[in-house]
Amino acid sequence: MESTKYKNYIFDLYATLIDIHTDQNPIGFWRRIAPIMEAYGAVYEPTELKRRYRELIRTNEDRLSDELETDYPEVELGDVFEELLLSAPKLHSHGIWGDPHLWSAETLEKWRSSFAYAFRVISRIKFSLYPDTLQMLEGLKREGKRIYLLSNAQSLFTRPEMQELDLTPYFEDILISSEFRMRKPEIRFMEELISKQGLDIRESVMIGNDMESDVMMAARCGVNAILVNHDGYSKPAIKEGFEQAREAAPTLRREEIEFLACDNLLSIIDV
Repeated sequence: MESTKYKNYIFDLYATLIDIHTDQNPIGFWRRIAPIMEAYGAVYEPTELKRRYRELIRTNEDRLSDELETDYPEVELGDVFEELLLSAPKLHSHGIWGDPHLWSAETLEKWRSSFAYAFRVISRIKFSLYPDTLQMLEGLKREGKRIYLLSNAQSLFTRPEMQELDLTPYFEDILISSEFRMRKPEIRFMEELISKQGLDIRESVMIGNDMESDVMMAARCGVNAILVNHDGYSKPAIKEGFEQAREAAPTLRREEIEFLACDNLLSIIDV
């Protein structure tokens, strides 16, 4: 398969273009987050903050799942952070900006962004581009290809991280699951991009690291797929995954749809 024959390249982000590892589980993480929350007027014990955070995510996911009729809801963490702030077991009015209940909408939005940034940075253990990411993207741009992002991610985290790594200018459009309220492998997420940009699925390819969320979802939409094997799938697992993806493809695309696996981006994209 000559990947450069495609006109439209739809990328996953994390573990495909960005090498990242985060960990919000250790109580040490929450011991660092609780004082930040308290500085703005919301007082939590670290264990209670961790418990309440997870509870709010589950509650919001259940609600979204029912509202949107999907098995793959994506919560907007800004809403969770805001609820944590305003429903804290103990509040005080001498925080950095005074009583949070009296903040303007502009101040609350500013807080959501700044708190999200701190939350994300503290959770990060590894964060960098893969060595071939920029070279590959620059090569596609030189060839006149159109590049899109379809990512399971939080906008409050992802848009600043993309700017930090100088990725944003490479993309014609960026779709993030928290803004759509559904995540891959929900096919409506990919269908939104296809419809919005008027993409011809035969001229498009999804590139990602996950067999289910990237390859299988693309197949169900009739879109070709490239598995970037950063996660170490075995050859038998890849073969079986591609066979299942072909069976999941629309009947009219089943014979011609293409799947490919590679170990790095440059090995499949001629730049």
